[in-house]
Amino acid sequence: MKNRLIALFATGLGLSALWLACQSEPVPAAVEVRMETFAYKRCVRDSLCAEVNAVYPVVSSSDATLAQRLTDTLQTIVGETMDLGDSASDIAPGTPFRQRLEALGPKLLANLDADFGQDTAITEMFYSVDTKSEVLLNAPRYLSIDVSTYQFMGGAHGLGTITLYTVHKASGRRIEYLTEVIADTTALRPLVEQAFLEANRAKDLGEEVTMENLLLEPDMPLPLPLNFCIVPEGVRMVYNPYEVTAYALGPTDFILTWEKLGKLANRDKWLK
Repeated sequence: MKNRLIALFATGLGLSALWLACQSEPVPAAVEVRMETFAYKRCVRDSLCAEVNAVYPVVSSSDATLAQRLTDTLQTIVGETMDLGDSASDIAPGTPFRQRLEALGPKLLANLDADFGQDTAITEMFYSVDTKSEVLLNAPRYLSIDVSTYQFMGGAHGLGTITLYTVHKASGRRIEYLTEVIADTTALRPLVEQAFLEANRAKDLGEEVTMENLLLEPDMPLPLPLNFCIVPEGVRMVYNPYEVTAYALGPTDFILTWEKLGKLANRDKWLK
């Protein structure tokens, strides 16, 4: 009995030390995030055009270094969703985000011209990239962003994606792995599966909604999402089209609330 009491006391001390360590991390200066816009449209000829529209974040703070670090991190996320790395591959690494963005439109226009410029049978065609950023959380230590992008480069349809990230403000580091938020993935899995089914049932698909008739690989279990972020209500998770379901179903987007997660996630760590 004495040994058990000692073990419990030691465990309590350990948890207290962990809590104090989290609380002792300095809170960085407050930040504000404003959105700036960019628009480009040029045509090879009437109704044969390339178009780029972007709403992207810029961070301001009394700590200029912090503001620049977070601006760079968030704009890198936007650039990745817009595929600026490939589309502007002739631009040197380290080129500022705005300059890379400005290079995307002419690149799309050149590709469109090469693909259809000489084909007079094509009377209407657009190559387009549209992206919009939204701040979902601006807590003392963490910042979350949603970057929604739609691209059309010909074919039967375009592709819309939602990219979510939570960023540690002081370091500018992205929270890449779900296990950084919820370590017990075994206990998490049934919550994700239930929320996934409920989100798809809400789409009124007109048939019985089961994992078997939703998943592209019905013989495999639903993978835990790679696309997630912290929001005030809990943890938001998204599966984009083609990731686990067909394009026609669109994205599967849901929030596991702090109440549902219970002891699986430390709400105070992310929000305070």
